Amino acid sequence: MDYIIRNTITVGVPALMLFIAIVATGKTGDAAVWSGLVKVGGSFGMLIGLGVLVFVGFVANSFSYFVIDSLLVRFYQKRRELEPPEQLVREIDKLRITNDLKIKLKWAVMHSIPNQNLSLKHIILKWFIIAATVNAVLSIAGYLGKFNIFFELSSHFKLQYLLVGFSTFIFFALVRSKKRWLWVSAFCIILNLAEIVPWYFPAPAFAGATPAHNLRILHSNVLRSNRRYSEVISLVKAEQPDIAVFVEVNSSWAKQLSVLSEIFPYSSTQQESERFGSAIYSKLPLENSSVKAFSSQRKSLSVDVKFQGKVISLMLVHPTVPIKQESFINRNKQLAAIGEYAAQVKNPLIVVGDFNTTMWSPFYKNMVKTGNLRNARSGFGMGASRFLTKHTYPF
Repeated sequence: MDYIIRNTITVGVPALMLFIAIVATGKTGDAAVWSGLVKVGGSFGMLIGLGVLVFVGFVANSFSYFVIDSLLVRFYQKRRELEPPEQLVREIDKLRITNDLKIKLKWAVMHSIPNQNLSLKHIILKWFIIAATVNAVLSIAGYLGKFNIFFELSSHFKLQYLLVGFSTFIFFALVRSKKRWLWVSAFCIILNLAEIVPWYFPAPAFAGATPAHNLRILHSNVLRSNRRYSEVISLVKAEQPDIAVFVEVNSSWAKQLSVLSEIFPYSSTQQESERFGSAIYSKLPLENSSVKAFSSQRKSLSVDVKFQGKVISLMLVHPTVPIKQESFINRNKQLAAIGEYAAQVKNPLIVVGDFNTTMWSPFYKNMVKTGNLRNARSGFGMGASRFLTKHTYPF
């Protein structure tokens, strides 16, 4: 029985995390699972999300040993005060539990071990204190991201910090003996809620805006190693956007995406290398196509779009992945340059792409502030893709 309970906890806790993440995405089917894993992994994607769930499973499994064993040991120690140990041993032998747990319970009823529960409680308390401390340090470190790559890395996991904060808060509230750590947990909850909650508030409505005035854009990082060409093309055809944009377009993807010219008469592409490129397909006329080199890597594609008598500038970006110090510096330069460029554009501007960061990065926040940009995700909650607009939206 204890084996079943442990496995249920081991699988159930990460499954619950994934379920909450899936619900937050608002998607269904296979896409919901992949999107849920991406959300758990934060800015590092699906594989890291899967790794987080596996790690949580190991932690839950270890914690289940403490909880189940501790409760049963304490239960039989209490009964030992009123019942003969030999009777309890015979009862334990009949229980449908693992032999290891039977041995532990027999030892508990046959020997006086008053400090065992105290030691177990101390171990559990210590781990929750460590969790609360680390959570507080990481929650604060993210605000120092502009000084160091590791500090900036810690800024991306606000949702995870919030969940840990709630967990430690509930534990210390039940223990009632560590008020200091209860306040530390409450601080982490408030700090991270302040970053997450605003994204779920609807953006201010614009007078006179109607569905007919909306410009629909579909963005996809196709991933150069991906070979699911037909699925991406089918998605574009099903969604029927006004404009479809793609990054990480290698030579194979460029060839496959060319079939979209049947429904998108206008296009603009740039192939930086065999492995990296960008593509814009549009039902609307495109003008002034150009390539913006904001750094030595990952050039950006810029076009002007004619929409309902207005000229709208559209820029497709894909900064480098900040996995090393060099690429970290390069990405930050790109984000800063994008903000500076956006501030100079006179037309209404849309900046769309894979920014390789989250909206909590100080460099991302600086780009938005410098460029006087507005994140179109406001009101939709957290997600991987971002549309940044300048001036009036919808157009």
